[in-house]
Order: sequence, then structure tokens, then C-alpha cells
Amino acid sequence: MAKRRGGVGVATWNGFLYAIGGHDAPASSLASRLSDCVERYDPQTDAWTAVAPMSISRDAVGVCLLGDRLYAVGGYDGTVYLNTVEAYDPQTNEWTQVAPLCLGRAGACVVAVKL
Repeated sequence: MAKRRGGVGVATWNGFLYAIGGHDAPASSLASRLSDCVERYDPQTDAWTAVAPMSISRDAVGVCLLGDRLYAVGGYDGTVYLNTVEAYDPQTNEWTQVAPLCLGRAGACVVAVKL
């Protein structure tokens, strides 16, 4: 990856690995900053590429693929646990806000369940 980060949310889509948000490592450093950065790994070329950043920085963000979108759920912005959710469309390389959570949360495990 281009940036060393901890607290990253990770998901796969269409053969790519996405690393989303997090913080500059190590977190114990007073200079540590939160990240809105999103990077995509292509195992075919063994290369990372930056894609569109999220609208806000999120540490400990929950990430999940649902349909053809990657969702960034909650996280921590350095002050509060976030209730915001945004969806990434890999085909247009754009993030959009979607319905918020009832409560802010960070470090959540987010999965899509097919019934």
C-alpha cells in the first residue's frame, strides 16, 4: 500500500482487495492522523492503486460488499463514533451517503447475509 495504516476496513469486489480508511500507524503516536484514503489491490499486477476517497476520515470502519457496492459503516473520526454510512460504486469510482445508523459505532463486523 502507498500509506502505512492501521484500523483499516477491508473487503473484496470483482477480484480486487480494497483497503478503506484507518489511521497512520502507529496509533500511539500523537502525530497519528485518521484517513479517508481508499486503495485497491490488483493481484494480477501485484499493484495498489488509489481510488476515490471517502467523504470523511474513518478509523475502525466496518466494510462490506452488498450487491455491487462497498459500504463503509460507522467508524471513529477522532472525536465521536460515527453513525454515517456511505457506499462506493467501483464502476463509477464515487462514494454516496446512504441512510445512517441509529447509533454511532466503530470496529463493527459488517456482513451481508443471503437468506
